Amino acid sequence: MAKPKEKKSKVIFPKHEIPFSAVNFFLLIFGVVLIFIGFYLMAIGGVDSFTAVTLAPILLFIAYVIIIPLAILKKFKNEKS
Repeated sequence: MAKPKEKKSKVIFPKHEIPFSAVNFFLLIFGVVLIFIGFYLMAIGGVDSFTAVTLAPILLFIAYVIIIPLAILKKFKNEKS
């Protein structure tokens, strides 16, 4: 005798888990805020000021090269798991 076929449930919208955790979102927001602070310091500083020539580029480098990629690429554990 043939086995009865199992019914497959038709799910229109499957549940997806968000790949980012809260730490990833916090780092991403922190990086964007750091970018705004860096551009603001660059804008208010004079042509030869310490903030416009040294401090702002250091902040922008840290935000663009370290914090934003860390927030995107690093896999942090979710609190629920």
